[in-house]
Amino acid sequence: MSSAPSPRRGLGRGLEVLIGGQPAAELANLPVGLVHANPRQPRRRFDHETTAGLAESIRAQGVVQPVVVRSRREGGYELIAGERRWRAAREAGLETIPAVVRESGDREALLLGLVENVAREQLTPVEEARAYALLVDEFELGLGEIADQVGRSKPSVSNRMRLLDLPEDVLAMLERGELTEGHARAVLAVPDHEDRRRLAREIVRRGLSVREAERAARWAGARRKPRRAARTPVDPVLADRARTAGERLTGRAVRIRQGRLEIAFADEVELAELVEVLESAVGD
Repeated sequence: MSSAPSPRRGLGRGLEVLIGGQPAAELANLPVGLVHANPRQPRRRFDHETTAGLAESIRAQGVVQPVVVRSRREGGYELIAGERRWRAAREAGLETIPAVVRESGDREALLLGLVENVAREQLTPVEEARAYALLVDEFELGLGEIADQVGRSKPSVSNRMRLLDLPEDVLAMLERGELTEGHARAVLAVPDHEDRRRLAREIVRRGLSVREAERAARWAGARRKPRRAARTPVDPVLADRARTAGERLTGRAVRIRQGRLEIAFADEVELAELVEVLESAVGD
């Protein structure tokens, strides 16, 4: 496995954010033993076979792309980005590793590490969601700021964070690859945690497709809704116009049913975003 993989979507921008245009950054060859893992590293799972393959490449070619580090108060350096390369360099027995040394606070270090992982598409959906949540909860970043930095849309960041509403055991199934992100979104549509667990187990046991999981989720949600008197159906063309206008305005899925126009939101953060859009429309 080559230590200089071909560029992937978004990688150039990620490297520019990590390295380019920073007057406080300098390139150095650091002793591998002085570099330490970042406890806030978004990525938690490192495949041993992949790391071993990269170590073989590093033995032959060296480390082509530098890691990014910052100084530690207690001495040595802490990784901001490039932990897999650092692990492989250790396994390869290298004494030094090329590194970009830059001054970064905790918030910037987490954000930079997230940029690299997202650009390389190396995070699981759950790892990415937890990193976003940490930036929001601990460092008070807005979804728009996070989206700009990682090169995603605000709805994409918000939808990722919604995954954290799942029970921990269901999140573990998603982490292990037993559920896809599409399956997880279907499970989220079920209002009760216990029913979410039940549906997730059923998806895995029966090998349901995402479409089948969505149908099962609709059935599970419908069991708790009281029957209502039949209403006169609206003109489908008019309903489609209303739905399209609502989705263009809010950027969210809109449903027309039983005399209601529904705009779904998952939590207070998404509701606040929706209020901003609606208030801005009224102001215009």
